[in-house]
Amino acid sequence: MTACQDFDVLISLRAAGALDPEESARLEAHLSTCAACRAEAEADAAVLRLAKLPAPTDAERQATSGIVKGALAELHRREGRASSWKRTTAAFAAAAAILVAVLAPAVLGRRPAVPPEDASAVTAAAAWQEPDLDTLWSDAGLLDDDATSSADTAVDAALVAVDL
Repeated sequence: MTACQDFDVLISLRAAGALDPEESARLEAHLSTCAACRAEAEADAAVLRLAKLPAPTDAERQATSGIVKGALAELHRREGRASSWKRTTAAFAAAAAILVAVLAPAVLGRRPAVPPEDASAVTAAAAWQEPDLDTLWSDAGLLDDDATSSADTAVDAALVAVDL
């Protein structure tokens, strides 16, 4: 391109007829002094004149007038089918969910009954029993005076392992 780079875009916009009045005045002032930009503007305008389509004839307008309405009608028809399919699928999904909700307790709820003599053992085992802390400490060997040094060593080793 031989046109000035500052006016390159403005020249293209002028040829397309999309230039603001302020920019147009600025470009016209430049074109009056720059022959290279003037030649570029004339070449762009000539190319766009060749590419411009003629105005549609009455026959063309009449032939294309129903395209938009037909396309919209087809779109609405397809949307109607899609929404009907979605409603049917949703109804089946809802029916399946209800069926699962009704049958699941019956299927999952069948567990062997606990004999009456074992019932007290099950409830006793399931009841929470608070542990005796003194027993836990003594079982761990941390309360013995003899084991104090080994207990300290064990605690130190545990703390070192946690820090890693």
